[in-house]
Amino acid sequence: MNRAVFLDRDGVINAAIWNPVEGKLDTPYGLEDFRLLPGVAQAVRTIIQMGFLAVVVSNQPGVAKGKCGRELLEAVNQRMLASLAEEGARLDGVYYCLHHPEAAVPALRVHCPCRKPRPGLLVQAAKDLEIDLARSYMIGDQQADIEAGLAARCKTVLLDGHSLPDARANGSRVRAHWIARDLSGAVRAIRRAEGGGPWRSS
Repeated sequence: MNRAVFLDRDGVINAAIWNPVEGKLDTPYGLEDFRLLPGVAQAVRTIIQMGFLAVVVSNQPGVAKGKCGRELLEAVNQRMLASLAEEGARLDGVYYCLHHPEAAVPALRVHCPCRKPRPGLLVQAAKDLEIDLARSYMIGDQQADIEAGLAARCKTVLLDGHSLPDARANGSRVRAHWIARDLSGAVRAIRRAEGGGPWRSS
């Protein structure tokens, strides 16, 4: 069985974009807005060098909300892959959930098992790529990422140091296994958990 490091996309691999209408960070809806965050390609290379698959699992409801078409979503995806490839990095899989329970597009107005915090994207990737989820990791910057990882039995790394309210019961709090500032720090935490290697610098 393979082992994987699952990665959220926006805010982990690429910079999220401020949406002034909604008052929150959002996915880039233009190719000109897409940019890798510093150190991401090196971090992805290190994931591969440690013997893990690198797999993106991301909620992308922009099509469902009428913010973009599937063509733009695919174009941004290709920009991500090309940007990583330019720096010698690759992804072994990319899984998106396009659904949203309040979608403007009726066909995508679904309470689905693949939308994080549910673990469906990770479970599907595990089936497709023969991944042992219990020996894998989930890295994300949102509560939904950590909950999805935990539901899939992965170890988890939260970016930016937020503590997370426990959805299970009694006002207790659930936390990721590790907290890191960025993807590079998350990969360092995984390296330490794995005993420091093997890996090589490139």
